[in-house]
Amino acid sequence: MRKGLVLLVLLGMALAQRVEVGLGSPFGLQGGVRFPLLLLLEGRAYGGVGPEALGGGVDLLLKAPLTDLYGGVGVFYGTGPALSLPREGAGQGGVRGVLGTWLNLPLPFLGVYVELHPVYYLTPGQGFGLGAALGVSLGL
Repeated sequence: MRKGLVLLVLLGMALAQRVEVGLGSPFGLQGGVRFPLLLLLEGRAYGGVGPEALGGGVDLLLKAPLTDLYGGVGVFYGTGPALSLPREGAGQGGVRGVLGTWLNLPLPFLGVYVELHPVYYLTPGQGFGLGAALGVSLGL
């Protein structure tokens, strides 16, 4: 099992266009990879650790042409409640929307992004939440 997980991570890194580290929703401190799929479509896989949870997820992202904006949908699951508001409705897993933008910095291969995450929790109870993230991305 561990060898398969290591192989999956190495394969993801080999196909990745960007490596990302972010702080915020859903689990606190996240690390992941972003890779191209088709034209303006990208995929992202991430894992994270936070004060109450450990988990991961995947997102499907669509870039808006000629802008720094992107949006998408994703799923996530963790061992504890995710970071979002309101706190009393936070669950361990669910689906989320992603609304994000790149901040324009004059640095080669380095990007900074800000995201807003409307969330619908599926487990352990159903409910809505709203999260956000700030991250740094390294790559092409």
